[in-house]
Amino acid sequence: MSTGNFELAKMKVAELRELAEQLGIEAPSKKTKAQLVRAITKKQKTPALVEQPKVKTKPAAPIEKVYGIFVNYRQGMFRQNIHSLLLRIPGIADAGSASKYIGRKVVWHSQTGKRIVGKVVSIHGQGGVLLSRFRNSLPGQAIGTRVEIV
Repeated sequence: MSTGNFELAKMKVAELRELAEQLGIEAPSKKTKAQLVRAITKKQKTPALVEQPKVKTKPAAPIEKVYGIFVNYRQGMFRQNIHSLLLRIPGIADAGSASKYIGRKVVWHSQTGKRIVGKVVSIHGQGGVLLSRFRNSLPGQAIGTRVEIV
């Protein structure tokens, strides 16, 4: 809490309402003490914010493309889920380093130029394998092919 807010908090409600009316704050009689303090400090800070020049922000760093391998479909004992794929990224061997890819898009390009897009959902196990979901599943011939993680 800044010194200005502390001094305002010490004041009585009637004094705060008078100050709020002088600053042109709407309906100070309906506000509580805490609301009056917030409104007064906001009103007092606005001229200072206008005078400061805007700071230029750096553009976000471009996301690197990483290539992975479509290892297999996610499967259980009796069935496989063709919309959930397991991906392995060469050089990634643990779940901690694989977790940074969660939320990224996965793109598979067929030989005919068809492009199917999915999303990395989670990690699968502790060996650095990623689980991704696709609306349109990849064909079985795509197992072992390269996918692009953007």
